[in-house]
Amino acid sequence: MTVILVLLCLAIAGRELYLAFERRRTPGAPEIADIRTQLRALKGTRDELESFRTSQRERLDRLTAEQDRDREALAETDARIRSLITQINDRLVPDVSDRLKRQREAAEDQREAVDRLAAEVAGLRAHLAGRLDGAVAASLGADPGDLVAGALTVVPAEARPALAGPYERFAEHHGLRVELTDRDRYYLSGRSPRGLESDFLDLVAAIRENCTETTGKARSLMGALRDTERGGAQVGPLVIVRTPEALVCGVLPLAELVRPEAARLLDDPAGTAARLRSLPLGRFCEAP
Repeated sequence: MTVILVLLCLAIAGRELYLAFERRRTPGAPEIADIRTQLRALKGTRDELESFRTSQRERLDRLTAEQDRDREALAETDARIRSLITQINDRLVPDVSDRLKRQREAAEDQREAVDRLAAEVAGLRAHLAGRLDGAVAASLGADPGDLVAGALTVVPAEARPALAGPYERFAEHHGLRVELTDRDRYYLSGRSPRGLESDFLDLVAAIRENCTETTGKARSLMGALRDTERGGAQVGPLVIVRTPEALVCGVLPLAELVRPEAARLLDDPAGTAARLRSLPLGRFCEAP
């Protein structure tokens, strides 16, 4: 019985020694539990990280899609802007340029009109001063200055500047100077009507005889008239008329120049040509 108890005590002591040895050789349960807790925490962190990555990837996809939409919207806006620029260049710019050109031309026409008006006013002042000088001289006993009427008409009207030069040179050749112009009317001074009548009768005879030495200025004027459709020139009693059929030259009697209709002789070139043909042969000729 005693032996059995001793053996039982030895067995119990050996078991306790074995359990103590095993406890020292392997981790304890708290450590294992802590490790398991950490593992679970790491797994939760990994799941959160994966969820964060997924949400960030979705957000990045949304941002990329929004950038693509913005890029398309910008491209569409750029296309509209280019279209508007093209329309402006094709429609508005030429229209604005044309309007500006018309405005510049209108301004230039206005400046030219102002310049012409200023020249006419200056001429009128000079003429008025000359007439006043003549009146002063006449009041002191001098002979009054002579003044004769003239006219220049042409169809088409655009051809008139080409005739003004030959007309004024012709008048100057016969001792006349232009005092004033009023549309088609000329007012010339420097010679008496009777002296001009004598000179022009000689001129008509020279034209009839085709004398080029003494008719140069007259032929220049008649040549300019010949290049027009219809018109005429008058210097005192001398009248040159251009009709589609002929160029007629004649010297009217001074008595006819005082009639009211004498101021409008060139309004009816055909009628005036017929009147010139009815004059005596020494006062009329057909220009060759």
